[in-house]
Amino acid sequence: MEQMKKGWITIAGDRPLELSEDTEHEIPEITEEQRAIVRQIGRTMKAYLDSAEQLLQGKLADIRDLAPIHLSNPGNLFVVACPDGVAIRFDRKTEDKRRTFAGWTNDSLLKLAPLLSQNLIHCYTDRNYTSTIPTTGAELKLFAVDAATKVQHDILSIRAGIDAVIEKPPLLPAPPHKPFCLVSVHNSLELGLVGVMVNAEAKSFEQGQEFITRTKFRFPFGWECIEIYPFVDVQHWRPEYAPLWAENNLFASAVASQFRESYFQQLDPNAAARRLFASLLKSYQELLDTNPKEEILQSFLGKRPNLLCPAEIRVWPKLELGNHVTDFVFREAPGDYLLVELERSTHRLFVKNGDPSRELDHALSQIIDWKRYIEDNLPTVQRELGLSGISASPKSLVVIGRSAELSSENRRKLQTIESNSHKLKIMTYDDVYANAKAVVENLLGPLGDPGGTTQIYYPPKGSSSLPTPNNAKAASHDVNVTLGEQL
Repeated sequence: MEQMKKGWITIAGDRPLELSEDTEHEIPEITEEQRAIVRQIGRTMKAYLDSAEQLLQGKLADIRDLAPIHLSNPGNLFVVACPDGVAIRFDRKTEDKRRTFAGWTNDSLLKLAPLLSQNLIHCYTDRNYTSTIPTTGAELKLFAVDAATKVQHDILSIRAGIDAVIEKPPLLPAPPHKPFCLVSVHNSLELGLVGVMVNAEAKSFEQGQEFITRTKFRFPFGWECIEIYPFVDVQHWRPEYAPLWAENNLFASAVASQFRESYFQQLDPNAAARRLFASLLKSYQELLDTNPKEEILQSFLGKRPNLLCPAEIRVWPKLELGNHVTDFVFREAPGDYLLVELERSTHRLFVKNGDPSRELDHALSQIIDWKRYIEDNLPTVQRELGLSGISASPKSLVVIGRSAELSSENRRKLQTIESNSHKLKIMTYDDVYANAKAVVENLLGPLGDPGGTTQIYYPPKGSSSLPTPNNAKAASHDVNVTLGEQL
């Protein structure tokens, strides 16, 4: 027979539960029946987590990303049985080894639920109760920060919590289905905001772009999930039932997640593409700021050619035109072709006296050589190189240097060079960023990066809806329990 220890569970802030043995205080002994309940439910819940882990590594590996974190990456598990039910706390993972603890307390669910959930969940025995959430609930604050002055303006402050009445349903689930669960709360929330984006010149909100933001966050609690089970029949808690519970819950979670994502996808089908481009542009800017070698930039752009030509439908890197080799040749959606010459981002476009630099002259000479070859060998280029429909004088692009090196006079000179050369465009690497961003925003909508986990959607006019949360406080509490074995 396993030896059970008596002690305390300490609950504080965003730390997982802390266990400590108590040898000084008188804590009542538990009966054999209570011991059996603790052992049976503890082993069943351990089997439940083990089953979820096995499923997500094997049969259900494809939906691992859709599984709740307390099942996909679980921390310690605490099962606390009491005279009127069971409270289960799945803690945040802080160490590699996961442990399961089961214990008994003579406190009721009415006391146990708020303590384990850190005042988020409150249970009552009838509907004539007075909620304490307005004073004890987790505090959520929403504020705005003025971009210019950095001054913070409070918008709203509310308290969040869950009140649950313990009422027995007409029909309880029968084995092998999971027992009746009064409350199951995940520490995973979403803040949704609906607004209108307008520029400074707009005279009314009707001229702006409606948007919805979603920001995922968690309360600063040490747990990932809390479950409350009243009306416990120990025969309902059997380890052999656990695989069925785990599979059903994982499937249900995946369906719920996909359903919610599909709603936002239908609301704004371009959202995923915008996030992809925003991430791509951010990576490009970060690389550019390291002043990389030409080969590194070419490799990056070669894997992401739509930065150079957002309208491209096909790309040929390092295409040979006679004795010359292009950096890229693009075919655009309208059927046009674009020849691209890349020079170093560290090269200057103009020297001190205002003349074009040697590197810029070299790039322009490359473009002339390519076009001359195409003009002299047009049928061969169209047939043998696969550039069907290319004209004798396709569009061309030179990418060189950084915008910070250019004065307004330099910019005017570039315009003159471009106007004297048919279908030529000269851009800095910063211009590539700005041009790609402008083209994508014209097609997909604003790419503004809200930062963090926030996602932004642009719904059709007249459709918007969503809830709220942010920022929470938690106090420290001690719960007197008789600790069961570590399972």
